[in-house]
Amino acid sequence: MTKDILIVVRHGPYGGFQAAEGLRHASGAISLGFRPIFILVDDGVYLAKEGQDPGKSEWLELDGTLEEVIARGLYEMKDTPAEFYVENESLVKRGLDFEELVEGLEPIDHQKVSEFMAANRLQLIF
Repeated sequence: MTKDILIVVRHGPYGGFQAAEGLRHASGAISLGFRPIFILVDDGVYLAKEGQDPGKSEWLELDGTLEEVIARGLYEMKDTPAEFYVENESLVKRGLDFEELVEGLEPIDHQKVSEFMAANRLQLIF
């Protein structure tokens, strides 16, 4: 039996470790037989922007890593695939369009985010 774990990423991919840690924990959860429910909110939506460019900083672009985690969650867990979401309101507030994001994410509203948080005991928030 697969256990669900809710992973919410609120911070963007540059300037802190939270987004990268959210991805690392999602990948680790898959490896350990957990089924991640992965949600990007607030500045976390920047993690899903395709073609990230950290410039000359020491930060790594993470859009490819997100794509790998999504692929693992959807294809390695065929019977009970992981779920990957992005909050619409956060996209709008940051001027991003859903078409600018990596594939495999489903847009949801804030009410649905709240429902996931109420329904899942195991939660990691980054």
